[in-house]
Amino acid sequence: MDDLTLDHVLIAVRDLDATRDSYSALGFQVTPEGRHPGRGTSNRLVVFGPDYLELISVRESEEKLFRPNLAPFLEKREGLFLFAIGTTGLHAHVKNLRAKGVSISKPIVGGRQAEDGSTAYSWTQAEIDPKDTPGCQTFLIQHDHLFDQRYTEPCNPTDHQNGVIGIHSLTLSTADAQESADVWKGLFGLQQTSAQPDGMVRLKFANCYLEFIDEKYDEGGLTPHRREDDSFGPLYITYRVGSLDECRSFLSLHGVPSKTEIGWEGASVSVPPEYASGVSMRLVEV
Repeated sequence: MDDLTLDHVLIAVRDLDATRDSYSALGFQVTPEGRHPGRGTSNRLVVFGPDYLELISVRESEEKLFRPNLAPFLEKREGLFLFAIGTTGLHAHVKNLRAKGVSISKPIVGGRQAEDGSTAYSWTQAEIDPKDTPGCQTFLIQHDHLFDQRYTEPCNPTDHQNGVIGIHSLTLSTADAQESADVWKGLFGLQQTSAQPDGMVRLKFANCYLEFIDEKYDEGGLTPHRREDDSFGPLYITYRVGSLDECRSFLSLHGVPSKTEIGWEGASVSVPPEYASGVSMRLVEV
């Protein structure tokens, strides 16, 4: 089978235009709004390649939501919602997961509609029952178009003023990091990295990492073990930058507070969640 990627992270937001402004202030380029016909949602994207962020919101419509848990999530908070696993062999993965006893939907076609009503691009996806993936809901996705064909606006959409070049890792809060990671390893064949602190397990996608942490994990008191509502789930996202100093300078120049932390892998910069639509974000130098 092909190498799986962390395709994109869904960030649930209440106001796409306000989120566009806040993410632009953080130095990200944000795409024009797109719509999901028949699904009741709209989105804007922050693209890196092949990974990206999907800022997703409920449209003011009577249309039935494709993801019915999005509305109650947004009633409580904005922030990290779930993520998608990218593949070029979706049907083979669906067959393999079903053989392992996983509850997964039949593949269905989706599309993103541009502002003029045309179909910008399409994909096929298969939804996995959240009970089978501890720490985060996920789904498989296979795109019908190449990366450069999907994202044409704004100009040079992967060039971000803050210097971010991609996702380094998505960190999930779980009751037991190793136990949860073992489930994902068994389902998707992800490899575990050899060096990480007690209470953390890191699995490797083709393009970045998926991390699990539990109550035993301690990074000098810097890292929370759970989300603000004391629940398990997606906790924070870490981005790769070419230069931490340049990124920190950009944020300071634009009035965004940041904090430099020294963890087990070295220095990182964190930004408070209120500046990123409820998302706790970190930046590391590569």
